[in-house]
Parts: sequence; C-alpha cells; structure tokens
Amino acid sequence: MDHLLTTLATFDQMVFIAINTGINSAFMDLAMPLITTFRNWIPVFAGVVLWLIIKGGPRGRWCALALVIVVSLTDLLCNRAIKPWVERPRPCHELSGVIVRIPCPEGPSFPSSHALNMAAVAVVFSRFYRRWSIVWWVAAGVVGFSRVYVGVHYPIDVLAGWLMGAISALGFLWCAEKSAAFMRKRRLQWW
Repeated sequence: MDHLLTTLATFDQMVFIAINTGINSAFMDLAMPLITTFRNWIPVFAGVVLWLIIKGGPRGRWCALALVIVVSLTDLLCNRAIKPWVERPRPCHELSGVIVRIPCPEGPSFPSSHALNMAAVAVVFSRFYRRWSIVWWVAAGVVGFSRVYVGVHYPIDVLAGWLMGAISALGFLWCAEKSAAFMRKRRLQWW
C-alpha cells in the first residue's frame, strides 16, 4: 500500500510540474490568476442567483436555493473538516521551482475547495438547466486546471475536489427530491 501511495504522489508531482512549469503562455499567465481568484466569480454567482430569483420562476428559485445551500455545505465540509484532517501541504510551500502566479494561500491543499464548489455548482445547474450544464462543467474544469497552473494545488487535490463536490451535490439533491416527494405524498394523504 505504501508503494502505491508513493507512486501516486510521485505521479501527482510529475503532472503538477508538467502543468505548472511546462506550460508557459503569456495569455494563460494573465488569464489563469483572474479565473482562479474566487472574488472574481462573486459577481457572476451573485448575478446568476439574482436572475434565478427574479426571472427564473419556481424552478429558478429552487435552483438558487439549492446553489446557496450546496455551496455553503460543500465549502464548510471542505474547509472545516477535510482539509484540517488531511493537512496536505500546498505545492507552493513544499516543492522548489514552483512558478507561483498568485499569492500562495496558507491553508492545506487537499482537496481543492475551488474545484469542489465549482463541481457542486455544475451538478446543481445540470439538474435544473440541462442544456446549460456544459457551460458550468467547462467553468469547473477551467477553474480546477487554473489551481494547478498558478501553483497552489496538486492535480489530485483538484480531482478529489471535483469528485467530492459532485457527490455532495448529488447527495443533497437526492435527499431534497426524496423529501419533497414524501411531503407531497403526506399532504395528499391528509387531504
């Protein structure tokens, strides 16, 4: 088992180095720090949630509510439970020769909360607005890639974040739909 983990860690570092130092582009050096910075996404998310509430009808309001709950829960799970438990150092703190394109965060690396939250958002949008889901999955992919490119996460951190975010969102949506079906059934029986 130790050999497998060592091999996986070595492969993870090799892929990280290939992306972080092997791909150099003036455009990506400008774009990836903008894409990876969460505060740059706040107006996008706020605008989308506001639009869903005002113009989205009942489906839009349910989608907005699900987005807020899922992202709050996944972010809390990631940053308060998983990261402190795993305590994996970030590559920008651990490896030499890393090209750090944004200030290196202080907290642990595994999993990427950016990737986790973006995957959760993509799942929620895919459930409520299937034809637009590709937009959010591409956004989740680009944000995850950007975390490696700017030097603050290993690829495994991002992959785990995507997986945990998708599973968490699917679990929440499944529970919400089962609860709604149960409540409808109980209400019909009462009448």
